[in-house]
Amino acid sequence: MTPAPFLLLQNEGYLMQGCFKSSLKILRQAQNGERGQFYSACFNYAIGLERLLKVSLLLDHWHRERKFPDFDTLKQYGGKSGHNLGRLYESARNLFAPYEVEWKPAYEPDAINRDLLGFLADFANGSRYFNLDTLAGTPKSEDPIRRWEKLLYCVNAQDVPGEKSSLTGLDAKDPESMSTVEFAVHHTRLAASSPYVCWRLIQLIIPMQELLIAIREQVHQDDLRVGGEDTDPSVPYMEEFLEFVCNDKNIILESEDWP
Repeated sequence: MTPAPFLLLQNEGYLMQGCFKSSLKILRQAQNGERGQFYSACFNYAIGLERLLKVSLLLDHWHRERKFPDFDTLKQYGGKSGHNLGRLYESARNLFAPYEVEWKPAYEPDAINRDLLGFLADFANGSRYFNLDTLAGTPKSEDPIRRWEKLLYCVNAQDVPGEKSSLTGLDAKDPESMSTVEFAVHHTRLAASSPYVCWRLIQLIIPMQELLIAIREQVHQDDLRVGGEDTDPSVPYMEEFLEFVCNDKNIILESEDWP
């Protein structure tokens, strides 16, 4: 027997939540630049974001047609592979006007956040296989962790207090060619930047949380109109799975309990 849509969406919410929180917790607690933790963080965040965006697109379809899209329809939102986060993000952004959700100036990604989203899109769409592809003799992308480290250096220069004037060009240097002192500084910078990357990753989610609430409210209004005042909601309160999302930067940077 196929589970009810409510249960399937609830399960998807838990999966989305778990991926996001696992990723952010790894980054928030990073004490060095050890690569394994960054692989895990990028992998889980990319999965969480893809699921958040697809849930919003699914609910929009449910609101408009009172049925969910088929596989091919859902896949097309994410480009040829169905997993292009850049395309999915843009598809979700196109829903802001129909649901009268304001795209605030603060929601517009700056240069670093655009690069961050582009990195995640490439990671989800194939560069996560870089190591295996390279071993097989067919590398198709830049080393994603090297690219991630360059992003962290940009964050370090722009966001971390007191760091802008202290960059020494290590970001252009391969860690394997660094001296012991340089390597220690490299790890320190990556660790210092990680909480600020968490804030930037949350900035990418905040507008999508607002959209998700707006779509879910419309669906629940549809439920009452179709089934009457005593009808049960057809979909969960999906925004409850994003309870860790907040607009207070200090909580993300300083709270020991977040996320």
